[in-house]
This record gives sequence, structure tokens and C-alpha cells, in this order.
Amino acid sequence: ITGTIATANLPTIPVSKGGTGLTSGTTGQFLKFTGSTTIASAEDNAAHVKLEHKNVTSAASTINFEQKFSATYKNYFLLCSHITPSTDNTSIYMRFLTGTNTPFTTSSYNYSCTDYNHTDTNNSFFGANVAQARLTRGIDNDNTDVGRGSFILNIMTPNDTTHPPEYLWHASYRNVTQRPMAVGSGTLNSKSAFTGIQFYMDSGNVAEFTGTLYGIVE
Repeated sequence: ITGTIATANLPTIPVSKGGTGLTSGTTGQFLKFTGSTTIASAEDNAAHVKLEHKNVTSAASTINFEQKFSATYKNYFLLCSHITPSTDNTSIYMRFLTGTNTPFTTSSYNYSCTDYNHTDTNNSFFGANVAQARLTRGIDNDNTDVGRGSFILNIMTPNDTTHPPEYLWHASYRNVTQRPMAVGSGTLNSKSAFTGIQFYMDSGNVAEFTGTLYGIVE
């Protein structure tokens, strides 16, 4: 006997007969064995999930990652690079967003940052019960080769109302003739359910900014 059978007419072979018990899936899905055979998405097996990517190339007063913190993920990771201020020698600040993207400016940010330059000079800074968190000292915008800044930021439990959020960062940038690196951490005296995060310069606009926010899978 020769011929073909349309896929639509083929039966689903049960596991007991050597099959998977599954019909065809879609692109990006895979078989996941958890006592019974199921179809899962690629995200189900990932350590982190990309929530938003921003590539800002024109001046903006703030960079907002809005409505990204939720009960789906407890912790988050943000990778930012190619940060250039519109105004020379200005610093990066951050604050959380609440509700429908309202900046949280209550004086409850507490942080400390160790900042050393390439000559091992300590220029550390801190904030106690202030309205925002400072991530760097001033970043140059007059040297196109090395004038940009970058940082990574870990954000723990920003949407959890039983614990205040905590944040850890590591930044690299150029300040005048120095090449500092900054390592800092902080928390808030607040258990609000924060929904996003905002970045801005202490003076002027952000000229360039590239950043990707990830949710960390438990």
C-alpha cells in the first residue's frame, strides 16, 4: 500500500503506546517531563525573562521602565550601557515608580557607594533618608571615546509589601580625567508595591541610554 495520510488525520499516540500523548506544538515550545508529559514554553526553562529593552538616542528628561514590577517575579536585573548626559559632568540618579508610574520621592532612600578612580582615590558618597538614590559621580560628555557610563543593577522584592526593596549596583564611567568604578547598595524605608523604576541626571537630560530589564525566575 502506498500513499500519504494528512497530518490532521493522524492520531495522538498515548505515552502507554510509546508516544508522547501530545499534538504538535508551536515555535519556541519543547517537551517537559514532570511526571506526566507536557508542553512548555522556552521561558518556563529560562533563568530570566527579558521584560523590556530601551535604546534612547535623543535627549530625554527621564528613562522609565513602567509597569514592569509585579508578583510574577520577586527580583530583577537591569543592564545599562552607552549612557551619555546632555550636560557635562552630571550624575545618574534613580527612584522607584508607584501606581500609574508616579515617581516615589518620599525621603526614605538610604544608600552607600564606594567610588574609586584609576589612581585609587576614594570619592565615596552616600544618602540617608533622601528622595532618590545616586548611582555615580559626574559623567563626561565631551570625550566620545571614553565619556560614556555603564552599570548593572540588581533589584530585590520591589513589588513585595512585606519587605522593603533592596538594590545593588556596579558602575563604570569617566569623570573628567578619571576612570572611576562605583559599587553601591541601598534600601528604602517603605514597603510600597513599586511598579517600575526611573533614571535621570542631576542636571539636564539623558542624551543616550541603552538598557534591558529582566525578571529573575525563582
